[in-house]
This record gives sequence, structure tokens and C-alpha cells, in this order.
Amino acid sequence: MNTEAKTAIILLLKGIFYRHDNEKAFFELLENSHHAIVEYFETIGLALRIHEDDGYAYLENIQTEPEEDSLPKLIPNRMLSYKVSLLCMLLRQKIALFEGQLEDERAVVSKEDITSMLLLFLESGYNEIKFQKDIDATIKKVEDLGFLKKLKTQEPTYEIKISLKAFIDANWLHNFDEKLREYKEAKQWN
Repeated sequence: MNTEAKTAIILLLKGIFYRHDNEKAFFELLENSHHAIVEYFETIGLALRIHEDDGYAYLENIQTEPEEDSLPKLIPNRMLSYKVSLLCMLLRQKIALFEGQLEDERAVVSKEDITSMLLLFLESGYNEIKFQKDIDATIKKVEDLGFLKKLKTQEPTYEIKISLKAFIDANWLHNFDEKLREYKEAKQWN
């Protein structure tokens, strides 16, 4: 295996691997060493998912049938809090708007935009200081998941990573819709 293929493996193990992070390694992932890389990850119970058109790849646990012998899961499933789930859903909607309006442009959103989107889901009379701290913590968690990237600008601005589309699909949105109704009935923000 050549250096570029090894680089692709290392970048995938770190998280979502974007083409712009390393063009040569991404090409190697798609072309010359694809079979070897897929085989390598399968031996440790991981499946490689490549979204060539959007320029990113990631790993996920191989799904096995209950009666099959399965390996321990290398990538843990994460339960997202209501706030993180809500923000992911709202950001996913923003990506859809950007795709419909602007081609080949990054989806960029300001902290002010994020705050105003989330305000729609809160009751009036909410503690403003606590709310801003919650917003900052929620944005940080979504950043840690790899779905937001803070841009170096004067005003806090974030790029919404296109990989969010792979994780927030129609099934996820349907499940979240049901949970949203439950939260609405309970009037919870936690």
C-alpha cells in the first residue's frame, strides 16, 4: 500500500475525510487502492462510505444480522441531546436551501442566524444569558461532531459541512419529528 492510501486510512480514522483535506489521498481512496482500503476496514468491522459528488468519505460500523457473529462496535452510537438534534435538523434544512439557490458555494451561517433559528423553538421569557451559553455549547457539540466548522472571520460564522446530509436523512428527520412533538408536549429545552 502506498503513502497516499495510508494517509487516506489515517484521515478516515480521524473522522470525516473531505477531498479538500488531501486531494491525492482522496483520489487514491476512489481509484487505485479502493479495494485494499475497503478490505482493511472490513477486517476491523467498519464500512467505508464515499460520497464522491460531494467530496467526502467516512466510516461506520458494519451492520450484521442478529444471528451472525459480530465484532464489537468500534464507532460508538451517540445519543444526541434535543438541542443538538434540533440544530442539526435546522442546519440540514439550510443546506437544502443553499443547494437550491447557489451551486458550488459553501453553506455558511452566522451565530446570529443560528440563534434566531433556535429562538423559534423556545418559549418567551427564557433566560437570555443561559440561552446564549446553551447556544455556544450546542454549537460546540455540533462542531465536535464535524458538521460545523468555524470560519476565521470577525463575526462568528460557520460553514455547514455537506456531510451532514449523509447523517440527517429522511428516516432520521421522521424520528426527530416524533421526538419534537414529545418535547413540545413536555415543553422541554434540555
